This record gives sequence, C-alpha cells and structure tokens, in this order.
Amino acid sequence: MRNYLNNAFLKNQKNSNMPIVKALLKYGQDNFAVLIVEYIDIKILTVRETYFISKFLPYYNVLNTGYSSLGYKHTEATKQMLSDLAKNRVHSEDTKTLISRALVGKNNPFYNKTHSTKSKLRMSEANSAHPVYVYNSYKILQVIFPSVLTLAKLINSNHSTILGFINSGELFRGDWYFSKLPYNISDIPLIFDFSSIEFDNLISDVKNNSHIKKAVFLYNLKREFIQKFDGVTQAKRELNISHEIIKKHALRNKPYQIYIFSYERLIN
Repeated sequence: MRNYLNNAFLKNQKNSNMPIVKALLKYGQDNFAVLIVEYIDIKILTVRETYFISKFLPYYNVLNTGYSSLGYKHTEATKQMLSDLAKNRVHSEDTKTLISRALVGKNNPFYNKTHSTKSKLRMSEANSAHPVYVYNSYKILQVIFPSVLTLAKLINSNHSTILGFINSGELFRGDWYFSKLPYNISDIPLIFDFSSIEFDNLISDVKNNSHIKKAVFLYNLKREFIQKFDGVTQAKRELNISHEIIKKHALRNKPYQIYIFSYERLIN
C-alpha cells in the first residue's frame, strides 16, 4: 500500500523539476534508500540539516540550507505544497540565533577546508541571502536587512565590501557595524518599517558618509569623547599630530600626550 501511494505521488509529480523526483522515476525506488544519519533534538533539526547539506553537497538536494530554497525555482504547484507545509514550521528568534551560532567556527563543515568552485558558488549565494544586522557605533541594533545584496544596493556599495566589513567587524563609513549574527540574543531593531522616515534617514546617513574610509575617535585621558574625525588626515590637520602617531595609537587605543585615539567608540 505504501509503495502504491509513493508511486502515485511520483507520477503526479512527473513534471516536477526536482532532481530526486526525476531520479526516482527513472531508476525506481528500489535503487534508493532512506537512512537515519543522526538522532537529534527537534530544536536543532535545521542546524544539523544545514550541516550535512553543506558538508556533503548532495547532488539530488536542491536546498543549500535547512528549510531553504536558495538556488532552486519551484513550480507553482510545488510552491503551494511547500507553503502549506511551512505553516506549522515557524522558528522562534531564540531558535534562529541558535541555528546561526551553531555553524560558527569549528562547528561549520567548511572550517579550515579548501573549497571547490561549486562550494564557493554556493557559499557566495548563501552569504548574499543571509540577513545582515546593522548596528550603530554604540552597538545598538538599528535594522535587519534580508540580505547582503539588498543592503549593498540601498547604500550604493557592493557585495564584497559589505562581506569584508562583516568579516572584519570594523566600523563601516565611521558609524555602522555589520554582522550576520545579533550581538545579543535580546537585541531588538529600532527600525522595522522599510517605508518609514527613520529608515530613509538611516539610508541617507550611510550614503552621505561614503567618503569616510576609517573614522578616528578622539578622547581625553579620562576616556571622555571629544570629537570624531572623518579620517587620520583630518585628525592630523586639526591636531597637528603626525599621521603615523595617530594611526599607531588608534590601532592600540593607547594614550598619546593628552589624547586617546581609537578607530571605534570607547564604550565604558
């Protein structure tokens, strides 16, 4: 009875573009097996699914991550079926953060490995589609963008530049941090509505600061903020201190005479 139902389902899906359906119809179910590779807590199902997909890059798997359709276009019928299935598959924010953090460092299947052209392409696609958390220089969450490309287009930047700042953790244009993960699980963005005045003002501020490559923050010896410069050159000109001295002390956050230089805000 089960095989009959499976065959009936496959025949109904014969026009599907899914590789596994085509393979099952071509070679028959007897040439395939369903194996359990791991027993895990349901809360981290997506974490482990993503892990094994990333590790083995299975030919018949059209998904790049757990519960994701990145890189694959479904038929309208399949979209409706997936939509119906997804209605009871909603993750809490805690679970989403757990999924992200569980694939960091040595837990990531690509950790310390050389990637093939195929895996590099899939990683690039995944990086583009990953949410981007935007914090201000005080590390207060401003807004969450759905992808790197969305953010890059809005602020007149590019994909590789955004990824560079995500990976380095440095301030972008002197006032914003980009991250794939929230700094704290309890962080709530100040801006939710992309059609709001607040969102427009944020985008305008980021675009207007495109001339800033690496801002310099100036403090007194009590670590009290004095001024932010658009760069080392402006600080050199206004303080009459050499470029080398400012850069050296900004990198180390070390005092120089009556000042402390830094490339980020010193938050007490």
